[in-house]
Amino acid sequence: MTEQQFTTWLDAYGRAYTTQDPEAAASLFTEKATYQWGPFGELLCGPTEIHRRWAEWANPSEQDLRFEYEILVVTDEIGIARWMASSRFPSDERLVRYDGIFAVRLDDDLRCREFREWWNTQEERIA
Repeated sequence: MTEQQFTTWLDAYGRAYTTQDPEAAASLFTEKATYQWGPFGELLCGPTEIHRRWAEWANPSEQDLRFEYEILVVTDEIGIARWMASSRFPSDERLVRYDGIFAVRLDDDLRCREFREWWNTQEERIA
């Protein structure tokens, strides 16, 4: 994998995230991909399970979703990036910030075959 290939994939992931689009997210993964949210999270296998989980995660009350990343390292086998995201929940008067790490393995078609992430959150009250 090259840094440009990883950037292309992360940009597409970010668009799927900020639009809460399960189809766009699932399309980024191979048929046998694994996807794990957090070290103890459910291990998802394949685009169908990834789509299902993203659809469950989508929250229409969430607004102003933002996603940024910083590539930390890219080798032939893996890309590691820090990601930062945030979203507002006006009905609860809160802002949620995420800061985490992605470990991503892509195939030759730039589809992800293995995805792992870790993150922390911080919530703030907003007026």
